[in-house]
Amino acid sequence: MSMTDILKNLNNGGFDPNKGKVEENSAIPDGTYNVSMSSVTHGVWKNSNTDYIRFDMTILDGKEAGRIEFITPTLAQKTSKGKPMSDFVLSRSIQTIKIIGAMVGYAVPDDPFITAMTNETEAYEELKNGFLPYVGKTLQLTIKSGPNKKDPDHPWRNYIFSKLEQPKVADVDSKQDPFADQKSGIELTDDDLPFDK
Repeated sequence: MSMTDILKNLNNGGFDPNKGKVEENSAIPDGTYNVSMSSVTHGVWKNSNTDYIRFDMTILDGKEAGRIEFITPTLAQKTSKGKPMSDFVLSRSIQTIKIIGAMVGYAVPDDPFITAMTNETEAYEELKNGFLPYVGKTLQLTIKSGPNKKDPDHPWRNYIFSKLEQPKVADVDSKQDPFADQKSGIELTDDDLPFDK
């Protein structure tokens, strides 16, 4: 989408700068999308000083092309309130990470999950480094929202992943000059150059 299209959407959508409120980005609608795993990052939430791993899934085509779904599974052993993290949450996170790996061709080892029991930072680094060679791989992502009783304004995001055939990469012989047979017809000498010798 171009800047002109974005402005047109804002102007036609009732945006009023006099209200002073920046509208929240709407979530990507439920549906099935062809995506690229465009980034894998390990960071730290500033407000809680908690580590995280994030998978950025960039939509490749259709009406939502260019939008990114951020998937952030957790390996935290404790909740923000200091209670033990539920087995359900940890199980879902491990499944999510391993499934994303399988969809892009990476068999995620168990080691990072075991490491997370004593050192989450190191575990996230292991995972990030393991996934880096697979950045740019494509997969299919289905998003299904579900009700969130504790926070109805923010429904749960459920994901189903499927494999996609990876784009073909041209087979080029790096030793062969692709322009060897082309003749330019232009001969340049030092006298043709615009600067002093």
